[in-house]
Amino acid sequence: MAKRTLAPDERVCPAMKDKMNISRGRERDRTARQPLLENSPVRVPTSHGSTKYSKLENELDSPNRQFLDDTLQQQNHIVRAQDEQLDMISDSIGTLKTVSRQIGNELDEQAVMLDEFGNELENTDSKLDTTMKRVAKVLHMSNGELDKVVLSSLLMK
Repeated sequence: MAKRTLAPDERVCPAMKDKMNISRGRERDRTARQPLLENSPVRVPTSHGSTKYSKLENELDSPNRQFLDDTLQQQNHIVRAQDEQLDMISDSIGTLKTVSRQIGNELDEQAVMLDEFGNELENTDSKLDTTMKRVAKVLHMSNGELDKVVLSSLLMK
């Protein structure tokens, strides 16, 4: 019978050992984490010289916060002013674009007019040249008598 009573105890013992090992493992985790948590930079150290970590200042409590806010406000103001200037420049560029198109159209029209004027001038030059040749021919045939008539008619007027 003694063997029978030992058998259930032998089954219980390994389970108890496992529970104890798990408990020891948890205890080891706590003891391992405890120094890390005590020296955390978020906590306020109890003695200032004993740790190499110090409390991180809250960004809102920082003495530079007002300076940062002022700087950000100035930068936003500058950006708005630059945006307004860019809008004005954009409007000016639009106006210049319109004026340059009108100037281009005017130049195209004047180029056409100059071409037409050049053609008329060539025709007139050709006609004048033909007329001058005829006058020279008539003067040459009259042997100078026509010169006297033309000269006298010009003098009388």
